[in-house]
Amino acid sequence: MWKKVMLICAVLLFTASWAFAQDAVLEFEGRYWIPDLVAKAKIEESSIGSDIDFKSDLGIKDENFPEARFIWNIGPDSKIRLFYTQAKFKGDQTVTRSIDFNGKTYTVGSVVSSKLDLQYFGLGWIWQFLSLGDEKIKLGTILELKGVAGKAALDAPSLAFNESADFIGGLPTAGLVLELSPFKQGKPYEKESSWKNSKFYTEASGMSAGEYGYFIDAEAGFKLAPYKYFSINGGYRYVSLKAEDAPDYAKIELKGPFVGATLRF
Repeated sequence: MWKKVMLICAVLLFTASWAFAQDAVLEFEGRYWIPDLVAKAKIEESSIGSDIDFKSDLGIKDENFPEARFIWNIGPDSKIRLFYTQAKFKGDQTVTRSIDFNGKTYTVGSVVSSKLDLQYFGLGWIWQFLSLGDEKIKLGTILELKGVAGKAALDAPSLAFNESADFIGGLPTAGLVLELSPFKQGKPYEKESSWKNSKFYTEASGMSAGEYGYFIDAEAGFKLAPYKYFSINGGYRYVSLKAEDAPDYAKIELKGPFVGATLRF
């Protein structure tokens, strides 16, 4: 599986290098995401492990965090996009039921400090091949390689337990993107004027790997471009993913609003 992932990544990186050679427009987008978290996992060792809800069982709290995106506009309707998100969650709670994690049993009444670290990243190609209504409506496809890496840790000083487990998963995904604008849209590749690049948009992509897990990533939002090289955006994003190597698994869901800004070079 990872050989295929590396091959796709190499192809996309080659395409990005070609984009620079063609004097493509580069954009940097910074976001601040305010999501609600759902996190569940099961990590066994010597057949000892139970399903854990990180919020209700361990008191993990929601956190807000940034995301960085780099976009290469390699043509009027085509672009390469790279994104990276890192998030850290913490909890501190007296457990109300026995929890089996990585071969250890955290008994009822134990005070458990927990951590969940996540890294979510992707590299993909967006091609908006269909334009309607004098380019006020654009429809396209997304082909993307997505990956997640994470670490869960539980610490119970009264039991002298300090256990952690890593998980990682990756999949190529496919989806659609739709853009709506009150203007005939400008072309970032040609660095046209500002307000023409304002728009509403929605996109969704995903893929299932059967028993090994899945990725779903969808969002809807707006982009306002008051200046030629600067825009602001906001919207709502939903991400759901699962990495599984039975009987172990990690399932993460994040959903909530975001705000951001984009610089164009």
